Amino acid sequence: MRTIISFLFIISFFLASAQTFKPFSGRLVYEITNLDKPNDEPLQMSVFSIDSLVRIETPSPVFGNQAFVKHIIKKKSFLLISLDQSHNYAIKGDFDKADSVVRDKKYYWKKKFGSKKIAGIKSKKLRLTFKKSNKSFNCLYAKNISAKYLDAYNDFPGLPTEYYLETEDGILKYSLLKIEYTTPHYDLFGIPSNYELVTFDEFVNILTQGK
Repeated sequence: MRTIISFLFIISFFLASAQTFKPFSGRLVYEITNLDKPNDEPLQMSVFSIDSLVRIETPSPVFGNQAFVKHIIKKKSFLLISLDQSHNYAIKGDFDKADSVVRDKKYYWKKKFGSKKIAGIKSKKLRLTFKKSNKSFNCLYAKNISAKYLDAYNDFPGLPTEYYLETEDGILKYSLLKIEYTTPHYDLFGIPSNYELVTFDEFVNILTQGK
């Protein structure tokens, strides 16, 4: 009898501690600052989501604003880029390559004690370390929302609300400014009629020919 009770207790413990995420529909707005260029104006990134449908709008120094759209369940994605008003392209993505990047991680993280509110969301702390530079940063994540909505750190135990990226242009800090729970319009997750669907290689050829 004691064995059965102990077994039931263990099962109950694991069920209670199992992580569950609420489907998220709405908009996330992040502020991006370059720690190595403190005089640069902060930029903003917007993430629109209807659970498995995600659109990430980010500024690009080359193409202006660009949008990355992905269907997580179907494992399909494309990047919307405009070279000018009459040359718009939707570049097909490759989930297999993205998965290989996750497997070959250039960082590691460890949960830490402590929490704080970011944009009104209670966020827990973890320590992120980049393998190449050995630089470490304290990051924050919301444990009730999945990390799948962002392109960075999909293996975090929750949605990153404050995190860092190591780039050739410097260390970028992303901080959640606000969260909205209004469901976005489905048109945001499709390819506009004035965009041409191309592969990455085809897009490179277009750029090369343009030069």
